[in-house]
Formats: sequence, structure tokens, C-alpha cells
Amino acid sequence: MVKFIKNLLLLILIAILATGLTACGGSKASDNKSAGGGQTRQSEGNQQVQKTFKVAMLLPGSASDGGWSTSAYEGLMKIQKDLGAEVAFTENVKKNDQVQIMREYARKGFDVVIGHGFEFSDALKQVAQEYPNVKFAGVGTNVTGPNLASLQFKYGELGYLVGIVAAKATKSNKIGIVTATKDPTGQIEFDNLEEEAKKLNPNVSVTIAYTGSWEDINKAKEAALAQIASGVDVIVTNCDAGNLGVVQAAKEKNIMVIGWTGDYYDQAPDNVLTSAVQKVSLLIFTAVKEFKEGQFKGQVYQLGLKDKVQYIGKYGNKVPKEVQDEVAKAAQDVIDGKIQLKGKL
Repeated sequence: MVKFIKNLLLLILIAILATGLTACGGSKASDNKSAGGGQTRQSEGNQQVQKTFKVAMLLPGSASDGGWSTSAYEGLMKIQKDLGAEVAFTENVKKNDQVQIMREYARKGFDVVIGHGFEFSDALKQVAQEYPNVKFAGVGTNVTGPNLASLQFKYGELGYLVGIVAAKATKSNKIGIVTATKDPTGQIEFDNLEEEAKKLNPNVSVTIAYTGSWEDINKAKEAALAQIASGVDVIVTNCDAGNLGVVQAAKEKNIMVIGWTGDYYDQAPDNVLTSAVQKVSLLIFTAVKEFKEGQFKGQVYQLGLKDKVQYIGKYGNKVPKEVQDEVAKAAQDVIDGKIQLKGKL
């Protein structure tokens, strides 16, 4: 009987030990699975912490204006596609609405809010101070702060080159400029254009017409026709959607035109001399990519010919090879710092 009890106790002890070993083994396997599950949950948690990068943009004109606002919109779409960002935009923004729209985007958790144009300067300064955790940027502005940057082209570069083309093309010695409003960035371009044109041809005169609208094609056309009636035979058009009206006038009256922002060669190869192309899309994308990578600085970012964000576009059928070569050399001189341009913001 005693022997039986001893054997029974031994069997119970063995069973307990076996169960303990199994439990330990099970616990280890469970730990491994839990670790794996933990990593998965952590990864999911990281995705939640690394929330979707959100970029909003305010446009002064229509996203389909074919010029300044269209190029910015294209940059926003590139940000969405290449950076995986959630994007939003408001077009045709009036000055009185700028602050309210910026605040709304900031409240909705957008990481970057962009005002596209010099006219957004004051609103950017105000709202950036109100929302210190949001990054703000202005295109063509000259405002900065701890969370506020400005994105600029190197103004004057294209104006200088366009001045060469216009001076070589005019036969009446009268060059016209059609634009919407007087602003510092455009004025720098036009000052350099006029200075270089007069240097090459002292008899040249330059007149500027302001239409008051970046969108009104008819107003731009009327302004161009008025200049043509006064003897202008080369018009530089920097009027966004209005550029189409100026090109129409040039075709009807058979004079020469130089486009701005977009490339207008296809619109009228026999009348378009060339275009001052500004890749606003690339300027904006390059800066926002740096912002997303944590390299934001409250400073002025300036890009130009050297960075290939702006350049002289396709030449029309009536521009001699020697003029094209002269412009190419001048562009390289600008890049190399051999040319002293006028003005700065």
C-alpha cells in the first residue's frame, strides 16, 4: 500500500513537472507571437502617429488659367502624387477672404498652408503668428518667421533675357507690356527688360498697360490692341489667362508677342517669339519636399535659371539662330554671376 502511494505521488509529480514545462513552452511561444503582434501594432501605431501629410494652397486666380495659378495647381498635384500628401486648394481668393481661409485650413490640421502670390504677404504674417505649429509659405512673397517661409524665383533673370529678344525683334522701336497689376516681382522683371532693351537699342521705348484682372481675356486683348494702335510691334504679356487675349491680338494684327509663365509657342508659332517660362510647380514641390523631410527654415528660398525652375521657352519661327545663341550665352553669364541685375524684393 505504501509502495502504491509512493508510486502514485511520483506519477503526480511527473505530471506536474510535465505540465509546468509545457506551460513554460507555451508561454514562450505566446511571447514570440505577442512580440510579433506587438511589432505589428506598433507599426500601425507609428502609421497613426505619422499622420497623413497635408498641404493646402490659396490661389489668386483659377486653377485653369493656363498660367500662374495653373502652374501652382500642377505643383500641388505633384505633391499629392509624389509625396503621398492629402491636398486641398481654394481658387480665386479675394484679399478680404485670405485670413479666414488660411485659418480654416490651419484649424483642419493642415501641415503646410501656401499663399500663391505677393498679395498674400500680410495674411501669411498674421495667421502664421496665430498658428505656430503650422508651416506657412508664400510664393513670390518676402515675409519670414519661425514657421513662415517665402519661395521666390530669382527675379530679373527672365526680364533681362526677354529684353534681348524684344530689342532684336522690334522694327518700330516700341515695346509694350500687358499685365494685370503693378507688383514688386513683376516690376523687377520689367525694369531689367527695359534696361537691357535700351542698352541694345537706345531708341527703344517701353510702355506698360495694367488691365486690373488676371482672368479677363477680353480686357487683355483690348489693352494689346490699344498698344498696337500706338505703334507697338512687340508685346510682352504677363497676364495669366489674359495672355490668350494678347496672343489673339498679335495674330490678328500680325505683330510679335512674348509669353510669360507658360510656353505659348503652340498658340501662334509665327507670332510668338518665345516665352519666359516659370515652373512654379517645380519651385513649390522642391520647397514642400524639404518641409516634409524636416528641413523647414523660416527664410527666403530663391531658385532660378541655375536650378532650371525658369528658362526661356521654345522659339518661334521668326527668331534668328544668332539671337537664340546670344540669349543662351547671356543666360549662362547670368548663371555664372557675370551680369548685375537690377532690383530685389
